[in-house]
Amino acid sequence: MSLKDKYAIAGIGYTDQGKVPDRTALSFHLEACANAIEDAGLEKEDIDGLICYRHFPAASNENDLTSYEVAQYLGLTPSYLSQDAN
Repeated sequence: MSLKDKYAIAGIGYTDQGKVPDRTALSFHLEACANAIEDAGLEKEDIDGLICYRHFPAASNENDLTSYEVAQYLGLTPSYLSQDAN
């Protein structure tokens, strides 16, 4: 079975790295996703899956962050959600 023309990671989003004052984990995730959507030339309605790379422990002043929450803030309704780390 070939996966050709069936699945694609179509965009890359990135953010500033390191300690960036006044930024939350959520703001980094949202910026990276928005950049990836733009890079891919997609609309939010085109997206059917969201994988957040890593589940970082929440800072002391933040709530725990999940890929579901990121999708909600982006206005996405993906059929697949995951968090992955290596």
